[in-house]
Amino acid sequence: MMTYQFLTLGKEQESTHKVIEMKYIVFWEYDPKDLTEVIKKLKEFRKKIKEDPDKYAKSICPNYTMSIGFSGFQMFETDDPEQLARMVLHYRPEVEFDIVHITETKTMLKLYEKLE
Repeated sequence: MMTYQFLTLGKEQESTHKVIEMKYIVFWEYDPKDLTEVIKKLKEFRKKIKEDPDKYAKSICPNYTMSIGFSGFQMFETDDPEQLARMVLHYRPEVEFDIVHITETKTMLKLYEKLE
């Protein structure tokens, strides 16, 4: 498991190397011809999470579908990138993902001020 000493998510961490849950926004998209298979995989994935939640990143918001194409996003929290990788591998090859680490703007401003 990774540990970080970092100012993130609006909380200043002590120098004792506490584990910090990193936040990610995960964008997903699939071809409409794969809709039936994607729904099947979604139901399977929800069962997997219930059976062993520690293997997967923690969802911190609902799963949103966007009004353009067959796409959407969800936000997750984890300190273990493998938890996100398990999700991506489950949905492949039908679903494509873009995973972006996110940090609150106020945190980035504090970091910037420390660099000056």
